[in-house]
Amino acid sequence: MEMPKVVPQIVETIEETEEVEPLAIVKEKEYIVPSEVFSQVPVQEAPAPVVKKVRKKRTMTPEMLEKLAVARAKANEKRKANKEARLKGEMKTPSQVKQEQLEIQEEKKRPVVNNVTNEYKTINNNITPEDIQKIALETSSKATAEALFQYEEIRKQRKAEKKEKKEQEAKLLERQNTIKKSIIGGYSGDYKKPRKSIYG
Repeated sequence: MEMPKVVPQIVETIEETEEVEPLAIVKEKEYIVPSEVFSQVPVQEAPAPVVKKVRKKRTMTPEMLEKLAVARAKANEKRKANKEARLKGEMKTPSQVKQEQLEIQEEKKRPVVNNVTNEYKTINNNITPEDIQKIALETSSKATAEALFQYEEIRKQRKAEKKEKKEQEAKLLERQNTIKKSIIGGYSGDYKKPRKSIYG
């Protein structure tokens, strides 16, 4: 069996299509001496560090120590007296004082009318949501009925005015036509077509 001649031709075409890529030419970089580079840069002087002044330690004199001891003793006595008063109920606790301050702030927020502060009162009533819905339906149905009745009255009034206006316009048109017929005498704007005259 013989091989067809086509096969060697295909191999040759494939070899021809392969191209050899040229290699990139590498250039060597010039060597730069570091001393030349750094000699060109101007040298900046660093600012001098700021030195904070050292604070002198405060020394207590014997007079100051005596006054401090007296003040501490007074404060301790006052605290003990306040504690005893709170236990007896003569003095208010810090939480009670805070509560009073909050109440005063709330009072300042209330509106003032004619130099009288109006108090907000909470109304406690036993109205259920069903009652509210029932009341809302009754009032809304009444309001709707009244609004519809008023609209119907206005609509009837407009209708009557419109009808009256139309009748007046029809009467006016009829009068104008009779006047035209009487003036022209049987002929209208077109003289070729005779019309019936009121005289004839």
